[in-house]
Amino acid sequence: MIMNSKLIGLSCVAPWLLAGLAACHPNPRPGTANIEAESQSIQSEANAWFEAIAKKDLEKTLSFYAADAQYLSAGRPAASTADERRRLWVEDFATPGFSSDESTTRIEVAGSGDLAYQRGTYVLGAQDGQGKPTKSTGKFVVIWKKQSDGQWKAIVDIDNADQ
Repeated sequence: MIMNSKLIGLSCVAPWLLAGLAACHPNPRPGTANIEAESQSIQSEANAWFEAIAKKDLEKTLSFYAADAQYLSAGRPAASTADERRRLWVEDFATPGFSSDESTTRIEVAGSGDLAYQRGTYVLGAQDGQGKPTKSTGKFVVIWKKQSDGQWKAIVDIDNADQ
């Protein structure tokens, strides 16, 4: 009889104990990531990336890419390796009068919390053949993937000019 009452007591407490333990787990089920926090984290990374580009900081600019990322810049071949991405950014930064001003218009994080996309706009500055300043506008999409260390890295970076 004592054994039965202990089992009955345990069966009443066990569901509450399991529910409490599940509530303590930071991501108990797929689709329950803290989307807002992940979105803010990506925006923070994006802002730091924008700043690195504006400063023409090559190493910092490249650091936002995952090792196997693709940089798909308008009018140029796809850059699928670290050396190819480096070459394109070196070209960009060497452009006379180069400047870049990017702005995020949307970040969407998957419910799993490990993939996201960011889209936005940019204004590029340069000098034409006569040394006169020029501006061009465009848009971009970056696909971000959360790495095993918890950092967000760009796995696809694509841009194209409006005209």
